[in-house]
Amino acid sequence: MPYVELRAHSAFSFGSGAATPEALVQRASEMCYTALGLTDTADLGGVVRFALEAQSRGIQPVIGAELLVDGYPAAFLVRDDEGYRNLAALVTRARAGSWDGWTVRAAVARRGHPSITWADLRERSAGLFALTGPANGEIASVLTRGGPQAAAGALARWKEVFGTRLAVEVQLHNVGGTEAALAGALIELAGANGVPWVVCQAPYYLDHDGRLVHDTLTALRARTTLADAAERGLLHPNGEWRLRSQSEMQQLWRGRERGLEQSWLIASQCEFQLRWVRPPLPRFPLPSGQNEDGFLEARVREGAMERWGKIGEREEQQIQHELGVIQRLKFAGFFLVMWKAVRFARAQGILCQGRGSAANSVVAFCLGITAVDPVKHNLLFERFLSEARIDGLTEAPDIDVDFEAHRREEVLNYIYRSYGREHAALTCVAQVYHAPSAIQDAMRALGYPAETASIFSKRLHRYDPAEGADMLERDLGARFGLDTSDARGRALLAAMRALDDLPRMRSTHPGGFVLSAAPLGDYIPVEPTTMGRTILQFDKDDLDAVGVPKFDFLGLGGLSAVRLAFDAIEQRTGERMELYDLPQDDPRTFGMISRGETVGTFQIESRAQIASILQTRPERLYDLVVQVALIRPGPIQARFVHPYTRRRRGLEEVSFAHPSLRPILERTCGIPIFQEQAMAIAMALGGFSAAEADELRRAMGHRRKLPKLVAALQRLRAGLVARGMNAESADQLIEELHSFANYGFPESHAWSFALIAYATSYLKAHYPADFLLGLLNSWPMGFYPPATLVHDARRSGVEVRGPCLRDGDWMCTLEATGDPERPAVRVGWNHIRGLSKRTLQCIRDARIGSPFAGVEDVIHRARLARTEALQLARAGAFEAWEPGRRQAAWEALRAVGDVLPLAPARRLPFDVQELEGDELIFLDYLATGISVHGHPMEPLRPRLRAAGVSSSAELGSVENGGPVIVAGLVIARQHPETAKGTVFVLLEDEWGFVNVIVPARLYRENHETVKFSPFLVVEGKFERDGPVTNVVGRRFHRLAAREVAFRSRDFR
Repeated sequence: MPYVELRAHSAFSFGSGAATPEALVQRASEMCYTALGLTDTADLGGVVRFALEAQSRGIQPVIGAELLVDGYPAAFLVRDDEGYRNLAALVTRARAGSWDGWTVRAAVARRGHPSITWADLRERSAGLFALTGPANGEIASVLTRGGPQAAAGALARWKEVFGTRLAVEVQLHNVGGTEAALAGALIELAGANGVPWVVCQAPYYLDHDGRLVHDTLTALRARTTLADAAERGLLHPNGEWRLRSQSEMQQLWRGRERGLEQSWLIASQCEFQLRWVRPPLPRFPLPSGQNEDGFLEARVREGAMERWGKIGEREEQQIQHELGVIQRLKFAGFFLVMWKAVRFARAQGILCQGRGSAANSVVAFCLGITAVDPVKHNLLFERFLSEARIDGLTEAPDIDVDFEAHRREEVLNYIYRSYGREHAALTCVAQVYHAPSAIQDAMRALGYPAETASIFSKRLHRYDPAEGADMLERDLGARFGLDTSDARGRALLAAMRALDDLPRMRSTHPGGFVLSAAPLGDYIPVEPTTMGRTILQFDKDDLDAVGVPKFDFLGLGGLSAVRLAFDAIEQRTGERMELYDLPQDDPRTFGMISRGETVGTFQIESRAQIASILQTRPERLYDLVVQVALIRPGPIQARFVHPYTRRRRGLEEVSFAHPSLRPILERTCGIPIFQEQAMAIAMALGGFSAAEADELRRAMGHRRKLPKLVAALQRLRAGLVARGMNAESADQLIEELHSFANYGFPESHAWSFALIAYATSYLKAHYPADFLLGLLNSWPMGFYPPATLVHDARRSGVEVRGPCLRDGDWMCTLEATGDPERPAVRVGWNHIRGLSKRTLQCIRDARIGSPFAGVEDVIHRARLARTEALQLARAGAFEAWEPGRRQAAWEALRAVGDVLPLAPARRLPFDVQELEGDELIFLDYLATGISVHGHPMEPLRPRLRAAGVSSSAELGSVENGGPVIVAGLVIARQHPETAKGTVFVLLEDEWGFVNVIVPARLYRENHETVKFSPFLVVEGKFERDGPVTNVVGRRFHRLAAREVAFRSRDFR
């Protein structure tokens, strides 16, 4: 009879487990296990991926968890659906506590100390099989301290609750005589009391490197080093806490095979099905006598009349089709919940808009959830929701609704209030180790100085741990004096490589709620965050895999900027603008877009987007829809960008490999840009149904569905050839769809984003000051830092003024100028660095009664300390009363009553030498990150001009292909995976921007200079492609300049 390991721990035993659930199953399969148990510590987060991997390999998944019961560890295995719900409820109780009288403070206090009481266990014991725990479990501990009689009494209590669903757990790790004696005593205790005993190895890792990770995590949990942990006896004494093979276990337990056999007998009693984790959808409160389907249809038809005025034949057919699918899949309540949330937001004046594949749904459109008419634009509903079954489970709809970022919390709190903490929780994000976190943790455990870890972590951003280890070993370590060949260096490399792809911690999903009619924690365990929210132990991929509907309430800075700009325009002009009532295809707006003047706009502001826009020259809204989707990994990898651009400009003829492709691809110049187009091709030329086409799309995006993808593409190819397409063209189309659809963009999603992109562009073209106000008051968001947004606005004629405690406010404000159509923007106090939110609130509260009269008045009324007063002076916030920042600082010190020897007790009898010119520019960057006195490159220009360095304004006269030298402040570095190692650097000077291309080889050779220089000088070749200009770098130098308090925004 085969042995079954019932007590494996994965990385979801955070702080101890050193193997992913998938890796455990893969190793068990190699060792010919027929079943495997997973019992992570107070955690079911690995269950879905564990079960899916086990099923794919023909291994029975045994699901369980280890819990502390009155301080003692024990394990509990699921036998049936009731047992699963009870285990999930117990894990939730251990993590979050009781929902009766639940408070944020009490829940947060439980973090890191999950436990339940015996009363909790007794209440939720049905359907569970209990294992009494390891050497520090209750039975083993009582046996050691009190002897067999006391242990028998403790065991009787367990037997009373679990009856025949109980086994005494016995472990053996070759530690020594004490462990062996305890094992023998436990076996005797079990026999004497009529309870079976079972062998468990309780592995935490798979191999030697895994043991190193386990020990590292143990040391980190104890806040010490590996050496100290070993000295204090915190680590396991050997490497036997690993998953052993069947033969090893037979050898270890020779003569006591009964415990091995018992493991198989217990596993045979345990069952688990993924559908058990799906909570019931929340019941929508309905008027008496109505059901959800009827109520939904009534709301849809009401909305249809508002949207269209009259429901046409095509609209009616689509409404009936969608409502039929929704009714058969029993998702009416899902749509009504979203409708209710959107109605709440709009009632509170919160700007919101649905996006993603939900915009393919006419039901979502009529309910006011989305803003794109799917009938008018021929969008495919099955891209959003189909009756195809995914891994044997019904597909869950996915509606993403964006809300103003700074008001999203109101919506989240509304959801919690509406459904209760017991029935609502946010999705988690299972964060895996990346190179920076891996080297930080490994170096801390190995006793390296924190400064050393910081040096390397900065240079390993956007790399996986294994890649980082390779870089350290190749040359990075030696460059900074790190010996990777000694014992500690080898351990560092091994630990980093073993941490690759390992879950490290949980964070909160941006806004994905799961709601349930029943207590949610009975299906998916819930735990509190440090912020007091409650999150699930399942992430988005887990929920998708088992078909759990997720309600995505997301925060979008772009919507915040639009709303705040609309508010400012209304306050200034009395005119109220609405997102969907803006003049369409406005010439001034598209003129600005076509010139690439899109800094600060939504989705079309990046370096790559601007370069593409300069070529495609959008003229109408649909051009923006394509533009949003075009600069994405899918079209780039499939090499669609250049052909589309050439066809768009009329440089290449628009052609179609088959006549049936014309209606599908005509509006995108014969190039497949959207996911819906890939699906339409499968339906029109491959004979696929809509549901089958969506299944093809899904297969394209998942490596584990590669066999399905290959089969579907072969079927599609056969259909293409059968309908008259030649084999060569069919093969090319199949290859293009394969590479494109991994990252292809849904057209509905592009429409939703294009509407916001157009709104932000319209505001920038017509109301630049109001738009800048919205951007600064919504930051952080977008591609550029506030300083760049301000420089761009000033180049467009917007006056920007520094923060002021007399005329300004907490947030940025508008102020009158000589031209009523061109107000100035006053930078808000919240941009002043070094001030806490509490300090800002004190200043704001102090000014409520009357305006401030001077520096001393501010300091006394707001009760400011010395440091806070100096931060305000440094930012120029006192200059309305004390022109000059040094003078303001002395006055602030006097008002604070500073007792330093040189602090003034009265006003200074002499004039202070004030800052000017470049000193003010760099001080602005230090004080607020925003300079209203110029650009840091301005004082450097005379030196640069003398050295032959061209400004961005002078590049227009440089010959194409000619040599050029440029310099600037590094605004952004991009290292996209699609560029095969090429890095794109964006430089900014006082006139604008310079795009620099760093070839892969040169980036490797000049890595330190390119990646870490605040100011960069680049020698290279100038390239011009129509209106698009680039400098292909050949030599790179750090430009010597004052230190600037600025960090570039670096992307991968």
